[in-house]
Amino acid sequence: MIPGVAVGMGGQDWIVPPLTLGQLRRLLPKVRQLTEIGASMGEAEIGVLIDIVTVALQRNYPDITSDKIENVLDLGNAGAVLNAVLTGSGLEPGVAAVGESAAPGASPGAAPATSNSVRESASPRTTTG
Repeated sequence: MIPGVAVGMGGQDWIVPPLTLGQLRRLLPKVRQLTEIGASMGEAEIGVLIDIVTVALQRNYPDITSDKIENVLDLGNAGAVLNAVLTGSGLEPGVAAVGESAAPGASPGAAPATSNSVRESASPRTTTG
């Protein structure tokens, strides 16, 4: 099992490992398509979210399918699961889980969703020093 972030979906705990560089390269355009996680998502955004989560989980659960993810991912856990995928992969998501508010001065990834939040912040973290 590749270390990662534990998330709950469908009454089960899952370990979400970081994306490989190859997965990240292929998925980054899709990540940038997401504008928010919530009830206002359209069919395309839901499909992108399912694709991203499925690819990430396949590192630890090779037999997992998008059909399975579609049946365990919901509006109550989608934001937290996406944040686990992105932060574990070195990205700074700007999507808060549905029903969550950003804490003042919180770390990256805790900002509330906006129409450009994922697109603007889904870029590799850089450090100086």
